Amino acid sequence: MQDTELSDVMVIGAGVAGTSFLRGLRELGHKAKITLIDKNDYYFPKEEIAKNPVNTGELKKIEVLAKELGVDFIQAEVEKVSERNKKVSLDDSKSLTFKSLVVATGALSNKLEIKGVRKEGVFYLPEVTPAKVKALLKISSEISILVHTNEGIKFSFFLNSLGKEIRVIAPDLKFLGEEKEKTINLFTEKGIKIHLGYSLDEIIGEKEVKAVKITATQECRREEASSLPMKVFSSRLVFIDNLLKPNIEFFNDSENILEKKESLAADKNIYIIGDAANMRLKEQKSYEGNRLEAEKAGRFLAESQMKT
Repeated sequence: MQDTELSDVMVIGAGVAGTSFLRGLRELGHKAKITLIDKNDYYFPKEEIAKNPVNTGELKKIEVLAKELGVDFIQAEVEKVSERNKKVSLDDSKSLTFKSLVVATGALSNKLEIKGVRKEGVFYLPEVTPAKVKALLKISSEISILVHTNEGIKFSFFLNSLGKEIRVIAPDLKFLGEEKEKTINLFTEKGIKIHLGYSLDEIIGEKEVKAVKITATQECRREEASSLPMKVFSSRLVFIDNLLKPNIEFFNDSENILEKKESLAADKNIYIIGDAANMRLKEQKSYEGNRLEAEKAGRFLAESQMKT
């Protein structure tokens, strides 16, 4: 594995938290050699995905940002972070050494373990690729979306505004609280078909999505004895709005790493900020306010680094 030169500060993730940290450092006059790593060549705001995932005008070229801030940009996926050796291993077999590391990698969707979920035309909501989704929406009229959060609700209404045939699959909508009945009525008014009390069971097709199979939850079967326990219907695209988790799987001990976050910062100069450090993600049904928290975390860390 090839090692590269040492970076004073290395940042993984060019989202809100990472860029807020970088801007803070430069605005405060920090002159360190900084390396920024991201698997994409662009950044697309997470809050825009639910509202309008094809608004490519919101794409931010990371290379342009890097030049603006005077940092080195490497487009690569991080495979492993070694706390002990202070090295970051990339998917191109390179290894980078750092003095100080900022992990601002955001969130990942929890993956479904169902048949067909890896077929062409299946997207996890926070991880959509705007250009690809835009192209597929032009040729797809039947769309299914599995909803677990407010983001899925907003996304459903966006798809409906494009004149698509939308089916919402929702195990429950309890997270909407008093807005539940109002939302169901609005779905009906707009012609959005809703399968409440159902879970996505299988995605059918050879290479591409052709149909989906859904199964009634146990609670639904008890409450509505007349409901069909299983349904199959045609679909060309499937969007999965699942709960999120911090994107830190490249750490050896990713399940427990957040509990050691403070000691990592003190002993290893490894800082985790933004949604990558958000232990509440697995319960969140709405991400309003996450962006502001990420910006504050990045700025606060930048200011604290200037004092050391």
